[in-house]
Amino acid sequence: MWSIQRFKNSRTMLRALLVTAAVVIVVSGVTFAALQSQEDILTGNTIETATANLQISKDGSNFGNSQTGFDFANLVPGGSAQPATGYSLYLKNSGSAPLALKMSIASIPTNHDNVDLSKVSVLLTTVGSGTSAQSFNLDGLIAAASTGGLSVSGANLTNGSIQQYKLQVSMASDAINGSSANLSNIDIVFNGVVQPN
Repeated sequence: MWSIQRFKNSRTMLRALLVTAAVVIVVSGVTFAALQSQEDILTGNTIETATANLQISKDGSNFGNSQTGFDFANLVPGGSAQPATGYSLYLKNSGSAPLALKMSIASIPTNHDNVDLSKVSVLLTTVGSGTSAQSFNLDGLIAAASTGGLSVSGANLTNGSIQQYKLQVSMASDAINGSSANLSNIDIVFNGVVQPN
């Protein structure tokens, strides 16, 4: 009998402890809520990216997304890059973010004379930079089309800037077999990749 009484007392004491704990939790919550300020809200936020917009020109005035290419004639395998002074082209960053320049060739050129494309190079010189021409072989430029192009070192364009380049082509002496060769449908692609700050 004494143990039943003791059990009832324990049960009553446990209930009292639980009720006290609940009251403390509720009071603490109310006190905490009373110490909070009202909510201040920034409404209608938007998130927008910077724009990447690279344009090309042959005269430095008329820019667009496409220009007719050049005819690299009278190229002597093993000789100097042609044309000797290079063809001028201009790239303009019309977007709102700085761009790094990449270059590729969009598709496999027409090659009826079986020219070794790994031995034909496109040379790109940044005018006014004091650096020598960068050389890219056709094979590498074609392969790079699937990955966005090969990086042109030192060719970062700030937003709103225009940069002039000179374009030439060279061919190794063992690139062809025969008296002449012709490559056509070579679409050189310039791509601007946004540079993070």
